[in-house]
Amino acid sequence: MSDDRMRILGMLAEGKITAQEAALLLDALPPEAEGAGPGSPSRPVPKFLMVKITGEDTVDVRVPLGLLRAGLKLTTLIPPQAMEQINKSLGEQGMSFDLKNLKPADIEELIACLRDFEVDIRSDDGDHVKVWCA
Repeated sequence: MSDDRMRILGMLAEGKITAQEAALLLDALPPEAEGAGPGSPSRPVPKFLMVKITGEDTVDVRVPLGLLRAGLKLTTLIPPQAMEQINKSLGEQGMSFDLKNLKPADIEELIACLRDFEVDIRSDDGDHVKVWCA
């Protein structure tokens, strides 16, 4: 556990901050890399979604997975009526997905699962597409 996390938990234990304040501070910290504990995966939690396309043209894209976290935080700013309309529209498109039920822990679990994500496609004409997280 990082020093920052230990300090926050210490302040909570001493009564210097509330549990809600501690949760906000902990959420603001970057996720810790896993791999040190017994039974934990050996690869660290990925920070980027990488896309590389080679062939006649080359495309190399690196998207920070922190965008998922930021997007989740932005959903709290959506007015309830707009949220209902978004969820209704998603349902009409065949996606029964309720943004109100999405929690920070869900995003962290998704990002942790992406450590083993890889798509590698090679075509007969020499084009190559690779998508992975690192």
